[in-house]
Amino acid sequence: MARIVTRVEYDVVRILMVINIWWLGVKLYKNPRTAYKVVKRLISNFQDMIGNKKLVRAFEIEGKYSWDMFNPAWPTPGFNTFFTSHLQEIKPTDQSQLGLRRLLIAITKRCPLACEHCSEAGTLYNNDVLSCEEFVSRIDKYVKQGVGQLIYSGGEPLSRFNDLITLISRYKLRCDQWIYTSGFGLTLEKAHQLKQAGLNGAAISLDNHVEQNHNMFRGSSKSFFWVHDAVKNLQEAGVLVALNVCPTKTYIESAGVEELIELAKKWNVQIVNLLEPRAVGNYQDQDVELNVAHKDRLKKISDQFNFDRAYLNYPTVLYPAGYRAAKACGGGISYLFLDYDGTLYPCPFCKVKMPEIQQKAALCEA
Repeated sequence: MARIVTRVEYDVVRILMVINIWWLGVKLYKNPRTAYKVVKRLISNFQDMIGNKKLVRAFEIEGKYSWDMFNPAWPTPGFNTFFTSHLQEIKPTDQSQLGLRRLLIAITKRCPLACEHCSEAGTLYNNDVLSCEEFVSRIDKYVKQGVGQLIYSGGEPLSRFNDLITLISRYKLRCDQWIYTSGFGLTLEKAHQLKQAGLNGAAISLDNHVEQNHNMFRGSSKSFFWVHDAVKNLQEAGVLVALNVCPTKTYIESAGVEELIELAKKWNVQIVNLLEPRAVGNYQDQDVELNVAHKDRLKKISDQFNFDRAYLNYPTVLYPAGYRAAKACGGGISYLFLDYDGTLYPCPFCKVKMPEIQQKAALCEA
């Protein structure tokens, strides 16, 4: 089970983490002063993004510290690789290392659900195309290039459990690794297998705090049970757990997001990640995208739980789209999406095909 870290321990860990990044810069640039300047800019960019506030908590599992699901835990090899690439993104030294930090991988389009908002509706339930060995040959190139975080999605990645274990085991000593899952069939035995293979975190999809409503949204009478069972099993196995939430306009207006955060606290979940519905897949051509009032409310909720010490014992609440004004989407720059058939896209929502070597230009506004 993750432990909340705050106050003195939190500050000491932050200092040590920054020193670690600076040392990575020293090795990269062969100059302590240059490393200091680049790390200072990295920190300044982050502070600008969050409005010069201070996060109130981190989480510790087995001596590893995490702030969110988008940056690897410290200290780990994945952290070092990830932030070396981040430094390269700010001040490149070698065009063979272009600053790609994260690779999202849809290892299958098989899925037991029929979700209302599925962005993969056009290819969902298609047969697998690439073998495990073919995925390895593609992923290896990006890991060699400096990718520090791998995220396995689908469809439902647990539908290819044996291949998932093979991939996670292969990159255990080099990358931070997560799965995006519905929790389908994630037994305690499988949770321990995933942990032993090297899984660092799991983001489980939960879109309503009311069991019946979530099941209806996901198209399965068992979905809520799978989520809760997976949360408990992963926590027992020592895996960091997050909830991926795609709140509709109605759900936001009815204060459902706040209720779901309360449920996450009750379940001892460390992170809630708020994703905006997009007019793609099953939502193609529908009026589902949030307006300014909805976005402002989600941003306010995120700020409240992240920066107000009164909510210290609650989860960290991420709302990545809320920072678009300060930081553009990293699709095509800091991360890429590798689809089940080997096609590369800037992100799961932007279906603009990319060459195998990513371009240094943002191609996505997602």
